[in-house]
Amino acid sequence: MQKNIIRSFLILGLTLSLFAQALPIKSIEILGLNVVSRGTVLSYLPVETGDEYGKKTSGQIIRALYKTGFFKDIETSQEAGVLKIKLQENPSIKYVEVVNYSDKVLHKDSLELILKSMKLSQGKIFNKQQLNKLVKKLESAYTKNGYYNTKINKTIKTDKHNRVGVKIDIDEGEVAKIDSMKISGSKVHSEKDLLGLFEIGESDFFVLNYFTKKDHYSKIALDAGIEAMKSLYTNAGYLDFKINKIDANLSDDKKSISVDIQISEGEPYKIGDVQFTGNLLNQSNDDLRSLLVIAKGDVYQQKKIIESIQAIRSVFSDQGYYFVKIKPTPSEDKEKHVISLNINVDLNQKVYINRIIITGNTRTQDKVIRREIGLSEGSLYSNSELKEAVNKIRRLGFFSDVKMDISKLEGTKDKVNVYFDLKEAKTGSMSIGVAQSNSTGSSFNLGVKEKNFLGTGNTFNVNFSTSNAVTEAGFYFENPYFTKDKHSISYGLFNKSLDGSELVDNNYKVDETGAIFGYGIPLTKDTRINSKLKFSKKDITCLTVEFINDEPDQCSDFNSQKQTEVKASLNWSNTTLNRAYYPTEGVKNTLNIDATLPIGDFHYYKLNAGHRNYRNIGKDLTFKVNASVGLLQGYGGKEAPFFERYYGGGSNSIRGFEFNTLGPTYDISGKAKGGELSILTGVSIISPMKFVKDSKNMRMSAFIDTGGVYDKTSNFNFDGLRMSTGVAFSWITPVGPLGIYAAKPLIKKEGDDTTNFEFTLGSTF
Repeated sequence: MQKNIIRSFLILGLTLSLFAQALPIKSIEILGLNVVSRGTVLSYLPVETGDEYGKKTSGQIIRALYKTGFFKDIETSQEAGVLKIKLQENPSIKYVEVVNYSDKVLHKDSLELILKSMKLSQGKIFNKQQLNKLVKKLESAYTKNGYYNTKINKTIKTDKHNRVGVKIDIDEGEVAKIDSMKISGSKVHSEKDLLGLFEIGESDFFVLNYFTKKDHYSKIALDAGIEAMKSLYTNAGYLDFKINKIDANLSDDKKSISVDIQISEGEPYKIGDVQFTGNLLNQSNDDLRSLLVIAKGDVYQQKKIIESIQAIRSVFSDQGYYFVKIKPTPSEDKEKHVISLNINVDLNQKVYINRIIITGNTRTQDKVIRREIGLSEGSLYSNSELKEAVNKIRRLGFFSDVKMDISKLEGTKDKVNVYFDLKEAKTGSMSIGVAQSNSTGSSFNLGVKEKNFLGTGNTFNVNFSTSNAVTEAGFYFENPYFTKDKHSISYGLFNKSLDGSELVDNNYKVDETGAIFGYGIPLTKDTRINSKLKFSKKDITCLTVEFINDEPDQCSDFNSQKQTEVKASLNWSNTTLNRAYYPTEGVKNTLNIDATLPIGDFHYYKLNAGHRNYRNIGKDLTFKVNASVGLLQGYGGKEAPFFERYYGGGSNSIRGFEFNTLGPTYDISGKAKGGELSILTGVSIISPMKFVKDSKNMRMSAFIDTGGVYDKTSNFNFDGLRMSTGVAFSWITPVGPLGIYAAKPLIKKEGDDTTNFEFTLGSTF
């Protein structure tokens, strides 16, 4: 009882003592500031004027100000209601200099960002703890990159103005080299294949290793290889795949390291039942299963699951459900190694397009772009329509880059804005100059070519060009949107003179003057049919006795023959290419039929069919397949004109053979005669030039060309085929596409004229 009374009096006394010491703060006086402002200090204080000051308050103030890192000494006191805070600032940073490092681990720009983020840049308050953290961060970076002998020394100097200069001197040492690297426990894949997933490993042949540095150890590269190996197995259905152990044993001198990776593959899982739940709208389970790129019994592959989900998402997003959620829930049977899937469809609500916003079209009119977009403001959202819009805008050839973005309209749940960000490309040129080509010789050109005239999307060309082989002048205009239904209209005038001795080494001349009128109609979104009517006068002259003897039916003497040609053309085209220049995905098919009308002097028809197929086979590689067939026939008892025949060899035919030298030859002169049947095929692997800084308009390719030209259709035989392989470079320059190739014939015959190098201006691959 007596102890409790004594304890109560002590507590009461202590409480009265604290209240007696707590006095109101009338003003705050801060002493010792040099760099830090008074306002900054006040903002960190846990008290302000009018608050009471006591022993607890003093501790709170000191702790709060120490946390800022601005001060190395803090004292507080109170006299007559005045709170006095005496501070001793940490020094400010005069400079932080990091020296003697290479760019193998550290880079100047990233180092500056690190210093700035850690507040170790000029003018900031110096904090020794932050400096120590920086040193540890640098040591960790070097260790992760295999530099175990790196030494980092820091020097701190303080001047009379309380400013600190920090110098960090790095002695990098040598990177640890991989003495051996092993992977054990694999049965499905060979150890060699798995090691190939890693950028690092045992040393290559010493000359190659000098450039690859493959044996330079890096924890970052090791982890990347481990992830690649995990991805390889899990994407192939080995969901129980495990990395059991990674031993990285560093030598005593820290100069070499041996890596031993132990794995267990497990068994592959297969797809079981696939069911769909949720709001499926008008789609049955069977309808949705048909969209899957997997089926029951297939090996479980995560990549194919993702592709399937995207296909299902497109079905519902095309019906306006932009925010649809497709959630696959797997159910594992570990004993049978089977995964069943329940795919739930949560539609949310329909979404409409609020605004379509186009930016970046500094020259092309908005209406030219909008007419390629199948949707308008207020339309129900459709993912496929918008993706197709991007491809159609790219195929215009007016823009070097087309990007689309979707953003939800703030404050609504059913509206989105669609943004098209465009970058104008060079679509026309006013040219005057000279050029050189292996096919047509030296040339002079003067003209204006514009396929987006005044930003309207119309094509307008006026040109004059002359070369050793061809002299041409003309005018051409095309409106691809002559009607609201995308009917096109075109017309033009031309004059052309062709010297056969320069083009195909045969002595004849053809002078032609005429006019063209065309009209086109779309059949589907990807398919179009164009018709043209051409009326011209041809003046044909055979120049030598030798050529008259080669073509007795068409060359009676040296006098020119003035003849009329009226030709109707029908062109069908189907294209799904993702861009006009350097496509990486899609197909283009064409069929062109030219037929002269009997009212003219020429009676013949010409059929040309072409196919181009592009497929992305990697991050940067495109696989291209192309094929074309040409057929020329006379009718009404007349022979097809010799100047309309097909020739082989050169950049647009079979590279590695001289321009227009392949095919049948005349019996008398032995020169190329040309043929009525042409068959050309080829495959290419195309890649951008990553090692060139601005290479978006450049491509490299490796190719194989095959084909042949035949006198008559009935004369086709495989013995007439030629083949070549090589590499090519293409560059869309300001004056036109430039092509260069180096080729080697694989199949050739005695007497063929071959060439290993050629350049052209005006063609791309």
